[in-house]
Amino acid sequence: MIRRIIMYEMRTNKNKLTMKALIYKGIKDVELQEKKIPICGQDDVIIRNMRAGICGSDVTGYLYGGEKVAIYPGREFGHEMVGYVHEKGENVTCVQVGTRVFVDPTFCTPNPYEADMAGAFSQYVRVQNVKEGYNLYILPDNLSYDDAVLIEPFSVGTHGKNTPQVRADENVLVIGAGTIGLCAMSSLIARGNKKVAVLDMDDNRLKVVEKMGGIGFNSKQGIEATEKFLEEYFGVLENKNHRIDMKDGRLTVTENSVIDIDVVIDCAGVSEFVDEFMKHAKQHARYSCVALHKKEVPIRFHEVMSTQCVLMGSRGYTSEDINEVIDNLSQNNSKVTEIITHVFKLEDAKEAFEIASSPDKAIKVVLNME
Repeated sequence: MIRRIIMYEMRTNKNKLTMKALIYKGIKDVELQEKKIPICGQDDVIIRNMRAGICGSDVTGYLYGGEKVAIYPGREFGHEMVGYVHEKGENVTCVQVGTRVFVDPTFCTPNPYEADMAGAFSQYVRVQNVKEGYNLYILPDNLSYDDAVLIEPFSVGTHGKNTPQVRADENVLVIGAGTIGLCAMSSLIARGNKKVAVLDMDDNRLKVVEKMGGIGFNSKQGIEATEKFLEEYFGVLENKNHRIDMKDGRLTVTENSVIDIDVVIDCAGVSEFVDEFMKHAKQHARYSCVALHKKEVPIRFHEVMSTQCVLMGSRGYTSEDINEVIDNLSQNNSKVTEIITHVFKLEDAKEAFEIASSPDKAIKVVLNME
Protein backbone atom coordinates (compact mmCIF):
# COMPACT_ATOMS: atom_id res chain seq x y z
CA MET A 1 0.00 0.00 0.00
CA ILE A 2 2.77 2.46 0.95
CA ARG A 3 4.65 1.76 -2.28
CA ARG A 4 1.50 2.27 -4.39
CA ILE A 5 0.84 5.63 -2.72
CA ILE A 6 4.43 6.72 -3.35
CA MET A 7 4.30 5.72 -7.03
CA TYR A 8 0.99 7.58 -7.47
CA GLU A 9 2.42 10.73 -5.87
CA MET A 10 5.55 10.48 -8.01
CA ARG A 11 3.47 10.33 -11.19
CA THR A 12 1.17 13.19 -10.20
CA ASN A 13 4.04 15.41 -8.98
CA LYS A 14 6.51 14.60 -11.76
CA ASN A 15 6.07 17.86 -13.65
CA LYS A 16 5.32 20.03 -10.65
CA LEU A 17 7.50 23.15 -10.39
CA THR A 18 6.23 24.80 -7.22
CA MET A 19 5.50 23.70 -3.69
CA LYS A 20 3.88 24.95 -0.53
CA ALA A 21 6.35 26.12 2.10
CA LEU A 22 5.81 27.60 5.55
CA ILE A 23 7.87 30.77 5.95
CA TYR A 24 8.93 32.24 9.28
CA LYS A 25 8.27 35.99 9.30
CA GLY A 26 8.56 36.93 12.96
CA ILE A 27 6.97 36.52 16.37
CA LYS A 28 3.63 34.73 15.99
CA ASP A 29 3.86 35.28 12.24
CA VAL A 30 4.20 32.35 9.84
CA GLU A 31 2.91 32.31 6.28
CA LEU A 32 2.25 29.54 3.76
CA GLN A 33 3.76 30.54 0.41
CA GLU A 34 4.28 29.07 -3.04
CA LYS A 35 7.98 28.45 -3.65
CA LYS A 36 9.97 26.82 -6.41
CA ILE A 37 10.87 23.21 -5.76
CA PRO A 38 14.63 23.03 -5.04
CA ILE A 39 16.93 22.04 -7.88
CA CYS A 40 18.64 18.69 -7.43
CA GLY A 41 22.43 18.63 -7.77
CA GLN A 42 24.34 15.59 -8.97
CA ASP A 43 25.19 14.55 -5.39
CA ASP A 44 21.82 15.51 -3.90
CA VAL A 45 18.29 14.23 -3.49
CA ILE A 46 14.95 16.02 -3.34
CA ILE A 47 12.72 14.65 -0.58
CA ARG A 48 8.94 14.76 -0.79
CA ASN A 49 8.19 15.52 2.82
CA MET A 50 5.29 13.52 4.32
CA ARG A 51 5.32 14.34 8.04
CA ALA A 52 6.89 17.14 10.07
CA GLY A 53 7.04 17.60 13.83
CA ILE A 54 6.93 20.97 15.58
CA CYS A 55 9.89 21.13 17.97
CA GLY A 56 10.30 23.21 21.11
CA SER A 57 12.86 25.37 19.29
CA ASP A 58 10.26 26.09 16.58
CA VAL A 59 7.84 27.16 19.30
CA THR A 60 10.50 29.34 20.92
CA GLY A 61 11.06 31.13 17.62
CA TYR A 62 7.32 31.52 17.12
CA LEU A 63 6.72 32.98 20.59
CA TYR A 64 9.88 34.93 21.38
CA GLY A 65 11.83 35.49 18.17
CA GLY A 66 13.71 33.19 15.85
CA GLU A 67 17.16 34.71 16.37
CA LYS A 68 17.28 32.93 19.75
CA VAL A 69 17.21 29.56 17.98
CA ALA A 70 18.81 30.41 14.60
CA ILE A 71 15.52 30.77 12.71
CA TYR A 72 15.54 33.91 10.60
CA PRO A 73 12.70 35.90 8.98
CA GLY A 74 11.91 35.14 5.35
CA ARG A 75 13.28 31.61 5.50
CA GLU A 76 11.81 28.12 5.34
CA PHE A 77 12.18 26.34 8.67
CA GLY A 78 11.48 23.17 10.64
CA HIS A 79 13.81 20.20 11.11
CA GLU A 80 11.81 17.09 12.13
CA MET A 81 10.84 15.31 8.92
CA VAL A 82 10.34 12.03 7.10
CA GLY A 83 9.37 11.39 3.49
CA TYR A 84 10.51 9.68 0.32
CA VAL A 85 13.06 10.36 -2.43
CA HIS A 86 11.33 12.34 -5.18
CA GLU A 87 14.42 12.94 -7.31
CA LYS A 88 18.07 11.97 -7.07
CA GLY A 89 21.28 13.22 -8.62
CA GLU A 90 23.24 11.12 -11.08
CA ASN A 91 26.00 10.36 -8.54
CA VAL A 92 23.62 9.12 -5.83
CA THR A 93 23.55 5.32 -5.52
CA CYS A 94 22.62 4.71 -1.87
CA VAL A 95 18.88 5.36 -2.40
CA GLN A 96 16.42 5.15 -5.27
CA VAL A 97 13.47 7.31 -6.28
CA GLY A 98 10.67 6.23 -3.96
CA THR A 99 12.91 5.17 -1.05
CA ARG A 100 11.34 6.16 2.27
CA VAL A 101 13.79 8.03 4.50
CA PHE A 102 14.46 10.00 7.65
CA VAL A 103 16.48 13.17 7.07
CA ASP A 104 19.10 14.25 9.60
CA PRO A 105 18.65 18.04 9.48
CA THR A 106 22.09 18.72 10.96
CA PHE A 107 23.82 17.48 7.82
CA CYS A 108 21.33 18.12 5.02
CA THR A 109 23.15 21.39 4.21
CA PRO A 110 26.86 22.24 4.49
CA ASN A 111 26.13 24.47 7.50
CA PRO A 112 25.03 22.49 10.61
CA TYR A 113 24.02 25.73 12.33
CA GLU A 114 21.16 26.07 9.84
CA ALA A 115 19.54 22.80 10.97
CA ASP A 116 16.48 24.63 12.33
CA MET A 117 15.92 26.02 8.83
CA ALA A 118 16.24 22.68 7.05
CA GLY A 119 12.75 23.13 5.61
CA ALA A 120 10.69 20.44 7.32
CA PHE A 121 7.58 22.61 6.93
CA SER A 122 8.00 22.61 3.13
CA GLN A 123 6.61 19.96 0.80
CA TYR A 124 10.01 19.38 -0.83
CA VAL A 125 13.45 19.47 0.77
CA ARG A 126 16.88 19.33 -0.84
CA VAL A 127 19.45 17.15 0.93
CA GLN A 128 22.97 17.92 -0.25
CA ASN A 129 25.93 15.52 -0.58
CA VAL A 130 23.84 12.50 0.28
CA LYS A 131 25.28 9.63 2.30
CA GLU A 132 23.25 6.86 3.86
CA GLY A 133 23.85 6.75 7.61
CA TYR A 134 25.02 10.37 7.56
CA ASN A 135 22.18 12.61 6.44
CA LEU A 136 19.72 10.00 5.12
CA TYR A 137 18.45 6.88 6.89
CA ILE A 138 16.29 4.33 5.08
CA LEU A 139 13.04 3.50 6.88
CA PRO A 140 12.07 -0.16 7.36
CA ASP A 141 8.91 -1.13 5.46
CA ASN A 142 7.01 -1.74 8.70
CA LEU A 143 7.75 1.73 10.14
CA SER A 144 4.96 4.16 9.28
CA TYR A 145 5.45 7.87 8.69
CA ASP A 146 3.20 8.50 11.70
CA ASP A 147 5.74 6.82 14.00
CA ALA A 148 8.87 7.71 12.03
CA VAL A 149 8.23 11.45 12.43
CA LEU A 150 9.37 10.98 16.04
CA ILE A 151 12.83 9.70 15.07
CA GLU A 152 14.45 13.12 15.53
CA PRO A 153 13.17 13.90 19.06
CA PHE A 154 13.56 10.24 20.00
CA SER A 155 17.22 10.49 18.97
CA VAL A 156 17.68 13.53 21.23
CA GLY A 157 16.20 11.62 24.18
CA THR A 158 18.22 8.52 23.35
CA HIS A 159 21.41 10.58 23.22
CA GLY A 160 20.55 11.84 26.71
CA LYS A 161 20.62 8.19 27.81
CA ASN A 162 23.68 7.19 25.81
CA THR A 163 25.86 10.15 26.79
CA PRO A 164 26.13 8.95 30.43
CA GLN A 165 26.34 5.35 29.13
CA VAL A 166 23.36 4.11 31.13
CA ARG A 167 23.49 0.37 31.80
CA ALA A 168 20.34 -1.75 31.80
CA ASP A 169 20.71 -2.51 35.52
CA GLU A 170 20.88 1.13 36.62
CA ASN A 171 18.22 3.32 38.24
CA VAL A 172 17.30 6.41 36.24
CA LEU A 173 15.31 9.56 36.98
CA VAL A 174 13.98 11.58 34.03
CA ILE A 175 13.04 15.19 34.75
CA GLY A 176 10.31 16.44 32.43
CA ALA A 177 7.53 14.59 30.59
CA GLY A 178 7.56 16.62 27.40
CA THR A 179 8.39 15.02 24.07
CA ILE A 180 12.12 14.61 24.81
CA GLY A 181 11.56 13.33 28.34
CA LEU A 182 8.99 10.79 27.17
CA CYS A 183 11.33 9.68 24.39
CA ALA A 184 14.20 9.30 26.86
CA MET A 185 11.97 7.27 29.19
CA SER A 186 10.76 5.05 26.36
CA SER A 187 14.34 4.50 25.19
CA LEU A 188 15.32 3.37 28.69
CA ILE A 189 12.38 0.98 28.97
CA ALA A 190 13.15 -0.42 25.51
CA ARG A 191 16.71 -1.24 26.54
CA GLY A 192 15.53 -3.05 29.69
CA ASN A 193 15.89 -0.58 32.56
CA LYS A 194 13.48 -1.64 35.31
CA LYS A 195 13.71 1.35 37.65
CA VAL A 196 12.79 4.48 35.69
CA ALA A 197 10.78 7.37 37.14
CA VAL A 198 9.67 10.66 35.57
CA LEU A 199 8.99 13.96 37.31
CA ASP A 200 6.69 16.60 35.85
CA MET A 201 4.18 19.20 37.05
CA ASP A 202 1.36 18.32 34.64
CA ASP A 203 -1.01 15.47 35.52
CA ASN A 204 -2.04 14.93 31.89
CA ARG A 205 1.57 14.38 30.86
CA LEU A 206 2.09 12.04 33.79
CA LYS A 207 -0.89 10.00 32.58
CA VAL A 208 0.97 9.59 29.27
CA VAL A 209 4.01 8.42 31.25
CA GLU A 210 1.88 5.65 32.76
CA LYS A 211 0.32 4.71 29.41
CA MET A 212 3.83 4.31 28.00
CA GLY A 213 4.82 1.98 30.82
CA GLY A 214 6.61 4.42 33.14
CA ILE A 215 6.21 5.64 36.72
CA GLY A 216 5.51 9.34 37.21
CA PHE A 217 5.22 11.81 40.06
CA ASN A 218 3.92 15.38 40.16
CA SER A 219 6.75 17.48 41.58
CA LYS A 220 4.32 20.36 42.07
CA GLN A 221 3.59 18.70 45.42
CA GLY A 222 6.85 20.18 46.69
CA ILE A 223 10.43 19.21 47.42
CA GLU A 224 9.66 17.17 50.55
CA ALA A 225 6.94 15.11 48.86
CA THR A 226 9.15 14.60 45.81
CA GLU A 227 12.09 13.45 47.95
CA LYS A 228 9.81 11.03 49.79
CA PHE A 229 8.58 9.55 46.49
CA LEU A 230 12.13 9.14 45.19
CA GLU A 231 13.30 7.53 48.43
CA GLU A 232 10.40 5.08 48.42
CA TYR A 233 10.68 4.22 44.72
CA PHE A 234 14.46 3.98 44.30
CA GLY A 235 15.42 3.22 47.88
CA VAL A 236 17.89 4.86 50.27
CA LEU A 237 21.49 3.72 50.74
CA GLU A 238 22.91 3.16 54.21
CA ASN A 239 25.76 5.62 53.84
CA LYS A 240 25.08 9.35 54.10
CA ASN A 241 25.91 12.20 51.74
CA HIS A 242 28.14 14.63 53.64
CA ARG A 243 27.36 18.07 52.26
CA ILE A 244 30.25 20.44 52.83
CA ASP A 245 29.68 24.19 53.01
CA MET A 246 31.97 27.10 53.81
CA LYS A 247 30.39 29.65 56.17
CA ASP A 248 32.26 32.52 57.83
CA GLY A 249 35.56 30.86 57.03
CA ARG A 250 34.51 27.56 58.60
CA LEU A 251 33.65 24.24 57.07
CA THR A 252 30.23 22.89 57.99
CA VAL A 253 29.12 19.35 57.25
CA THR A 254 25.47 18.35 56.81
CA GLU A 255 24.36 14.75 56.47
CA ASN A 256 21.69 13.93 53.89
CA SER A 257 20.12 10.68 52.76
CA VAL A 258 21.57 9.12 49.61
CA ILE A 259 18.91 8.08 47.09
CA ASP A 260 19.80 5.08 44.94
CA ILE A 261 19.68 6.92 41.61
CA ASP A 262 22.52 6.20 39.20
CA VAL A 263 21.62 8.66 36.44
CA VAL A 264 19.45 11.77 36.12
CA ILE A 265 18.40 12.83 32.62
CA ASP A 266 17.29 16.46 32.74
CA CYS A 267 14.79 17.22 29.97
CA ALA A 268 13.12 20.18 31.69
CA GLY A 269 15.80 22.67 32.71
CA VAL A 270 14.59 23.21 36.29
CA SER A 271 17.64 24.62 38.03
CA GLU A 272 16.52 23.69 41.55
CA PHE A 273 16.78 19.99 40.71
CA VAL A 274 20.53 20.28 40.12
CA ASP A 275 20.97 21.33 43.74
CA GLU A 276 18.68 18.52 44.91
CA PHE A 277 20.70 16.03 42.88
CA MET A 278 23.91 17.19 44.54
CA LYS A 279 22.26 17.04 47.95
CA HIS A 280 21.30 13.36 47.63
CA ALA A 281 23.78 12.09 45.02
CA LYS A 282 25.30 8.65 45.43
CA GLN A 283 28.94 8.04 44.61
CA HIS A 284 29.70 8.24 40.88
CA ALA A 285 26.13 9.30 39.96
CA ARG A 286 25.76 11.06 36.59
CA TYR A 287 23.64 14.06 35.62
CA SER A 288 22.92 14.27 31.87
CA CYS A 289 21.52 17.68 30.92
CA VAL A 290 19.51 17.68 27.68
CA ALA A 291 17.46 20.80 28.46
CA LEU A 292 18.37 24.46 28.23
CA HIS A 293 18.35 26.08 31.67
CA LYS A 294 16.86 29.56 31.77
CA LYS A 295 18.62 30.46 35.03
CA GLU A 296 22.22 30.19 36.14
CA VAL A 297 22.94 27.07 38.18
CA PRO A 298 25.41 27.44 41.09
CA ILE A 299 27.71 24.43 41.40
CA ARG A 300 29.48 23.51 44.65
CA PHE A 301 32.60 21.86 43.33
CA HIS A 302 33.53 20.45 46.73
CA GLU A 303 30.33 18.39 46.43
CA VAL A 304 31.29 17.25 42.95
CA MET A 305 34.64 16.17 44.38
CA SER A 306 33.27 14.43 47.48
CA THR A 307 30.52 12.50 45.65
CA GLN A 308 32.67 11.89 42.55
CA CYS A 309 29.53 12.61 40.53
CA VAL A 310 29.66 13.63 36.88
CA LEU A 311 27.76 16.55 35.36
CA MET A 312 27.55 16.36 31.58
CA GLY A 313 25.78 18.02 28.70
CA SER A 314 23.87 16.12 26.02
CA ARG A 315 23.30 17.91 22.72
CA GLY A 316 21.80 16.55 19.52
CA TYR A 317 22.47 12.94 18.58
CA THR A 318 24.78 10.61 16.67
CA SER A 319 24.22 8.15 13.85
CA GLU A 320 24.36 5.38 16.47
CA ASP A 321 21.50 7.03 18.37
CA ILE A 322 19.42 7.33 15.18
CA ASN A 323 19.95 3.69 14.23
CA GLU A 324 19.01 2.59 17.75
CA VAL A 325 15.80 4.62 17.56
CA ILE A 326 14.85 3.25 14.13
CA ASP A 327 15.40 -0.30 15.40
CA ASN A 328 13.29 0.31 18.51
CA LEU A 329 10.45 1.96 16.59
CA SER A 330 10.38 -0.66 13.84
CA GLN A 331 10.41 -3.51 16.37
CA ASN A 332 7.68 -1.78 18.39
CA ASN A 333 9.98 -1.71 21.43
CA SER A 334 9.00 1.91 22.04
CA LYS A 335 5.40 2.96 22.61
CA VAL A 336 5.06 6.27 20.81
CA THR A 337 1.44 6.75 19.81
CA GLU A 338 0.62 8.59 23.04
CA ILE A 339 3.28 11.27 22.44
CA ILE A 340 1.58 12.72 19.35
CA THR A 341 -1.43 14.61 20.68
CA HIS A 342 -2.38 16.68 17.61
CA VAL A 343 -2.08 16.33 13.83
CA PHE A 344 -2.78 19.23 11.42
CA LYS A 345 -2.62 19.77 7.69
CA LEU A 346 0.09 22.12 6.42
CA GLU A 347 -2.64 24.62 5.50
CA ASP A 348 -3.53 24.81 9.20
CA ALA A 349 0.02 25.46 10.38
CA LYS A 350 -0.90 28.68 12.19
CA GLU A 351 -3.41 26.84 14.37
CA ALA A 352 -0.89 24.03 14.85
CA PHE A 353 1.69 26.47 16.22
CA GLU A 354 -0.85 28.02 18.58
CA ILE A 355 -1.67 24.57 19.99
CA ALA A 356 2.01 23.60 20.18
CA SER A 357 2.63 26.81 22.15
CA SER A 358 0.28 25.59 24.91
CA PRO A 359 2.07 22.85 26.91
CA ASP A 360 -1.10 22.23 28.93
CA LYS A 361 -2.90 21.26 25.70
CA ALA A 362 -0.28 19.45 23.64
CA ILE A 363 2.83 17.31 23.83
CA LYS A 364 3.87 16.69 20.21
CA VAL A 365 2.13 18.44 17.33
CA VAL A 366 2.67 17.01 13.84
CA LEU A 367 1.95 18.42 10.37
CA ASN A 368 0.66 15.97 7.77
CA MET A 369 2.38 17.19 4.61
CA GLU A 370 0.50 14.97 2.12
